[in-house]
Amino acid sequence: MLASQIERQLQVGEWKHCAVYEDELKRLWPLNEKEREVKIGQFAKKYGFRIRFYSKGLCAIFDKADSN
Repeated sequence: MLASQIERQLQVGEWKHCAVYEDELKRLWPLNEKEREVKIGQFAKKYGFRIRFYSKGLCAIFDKADSN
């Protein structure tokens, strides 16, 4: 579901990135999870995204892996 949400935002949104805030991130990856950023990165790669920015407790910003 999260991947679909990101994809939809990238297609219809004004920006070429999608911010996913902590309230949504912690449903899949609890704040205290070991290697959390790595796991979020693996999710991004699996669905053809990349993480442009990550701040624990704030958000992760995704874009398409092939965008410049």
